[in-house]
Amino acid sequence: MTQNAGQPLGQVEMQQCAQDCLNCHAACMQTAEKYRHSGDQSHVYMLLDCADICLTTAHFLEHNSPLYGYVCQACTQVANHCANMCEQMGDADSANACRNCAESCQNLTKLVP
Repeated sequence: MTQNAGQPLGQVEMQQCAQDCLNCHAACMQTAEKYRHSGDQSHVYMLLDCADICLTTAHFLEHNSPLYGYVCQACTQVANHCANMCEQMGDADSANACRNCAESCQNLTKLVP
């Protein structure tokens, strides 16, 4: 892996992961709003939980917390679960955002020393 424009190794990946987390947060919030008045509130709560962990992960990454690896691992699991649930509900956009987030977080945890 090479460095980009003088940035430390992993910095580009951290920025991309943070952006993927923010995209997932936005998608989950939007989908939760869509289902807010439906009968299945468990889906809404799962979307809100995923949105929360994604926003938290982005914050950890943005200030380069030494604990970001732990949060990324949790975010990977939650986002994958959310993606599966969204696929079952037919929400392809949310499922894709969750999968991108999960993959980005998983790749980033491989860089943690």
